[in-house]
Amino acid sequence: MDVTADELNRRFSADGRIVFREGPGGDPIAVLLAPQGVCEVSVYGGHLLSYRAKGFQDTLWMSPLAEFVQGKAIRGGIPVCWPWFGKPFDGMPEGTYTHGFARRSLWSVAATEYSSSETVLVLELTEATATHPAWPYRYHLQLTVTLGDCLTLDLQTRNLDNRPFTYSECFHAYLRVADIRKVGVYGVEDGPIAFSDDIPHDRIYPKADILAAVKDPVMDRAIGIAADDTGAVVVWNPSLKHSMGDVPLDGSRHFVCVEPANPHQVDAAVTLDPGEAHTMTLRLQPTVLKH
Repeated sequence: MDVTADELNRRFSADGRIVFREGPGGDPIAVLLAPQGVCEVSVYGGHLLSYRAKGFQDTLWMSPLAEFVQGKAIRGGIPVCWPWFGKPFDGMPEGTYTHGFARRSLWSVAATEYSSSETVLVLELTEATATHPAWPYRYHLQLTVTLGDCLTLDLQTRNLDNRPFTYSECFHAYLRVADIRKVGVYGVEDGPIAFSDDIPHDRIYPKADILAAVKDPVMDRAIGIAADDTGAVVVWNPSLKHSMGDVPLDGSRHFVCVEPANPHQVDAAVTLDPGEAHTMTLRLQPTVLKH
């Protein structure tokens, strides 16, 4: 039986720092507060729904048409793509989910803690709670969300099987912008990446451990993006030409995805021997834009 927000509050809440509430689809959402901001995480998908640093609007974009229904992916925020990114590996069964099954699975709360400067939530997923015919391995997946001066996500994959496995992964971060036509992504190419309403941008850049920024002069802010133990970064904006049922007609004008990843498409997938673990890290921090 699925755990309720009331049960999680009895076990893991902390006055003024950590509370659980029922989300739109009935699954619990963790609300984390720290001196420098607040964030919300759904246990469905281990999905970051919002991150509001003190003095700034939400760093993340969530579609107002997002569906909070088990079995469907939530549009916006930061989905966890695992154990594959994009289309399934060759040979997987027809109908296998794009971007893996972690973002469509109900995660367990493993721990919460806080200090004077940080608030931490730990979620986990194992084959006991999330299995898939295309992924016949024993594993332990742990997502640690740390809210402090910045937002830090650590995704650890551990191989509990008796044979090696290879996986790909991505933090599919939807970053909120005022107008995609007026922003630039810096630090991925030699110059800024620019966008338009008419031309989709969907590219995987082989680039280890990025340090990048989305500069938005309309919102007068820059969103800093740093990643460790990654082999690529994906930059995506579908443009107004590419319609999606859970995105408003002008929705793509208000986000850009900058996604630290280890994707198999550019030979950056991770192979773990039995007992081995790997951790991918993302850090986000908005700052006032320097003109």
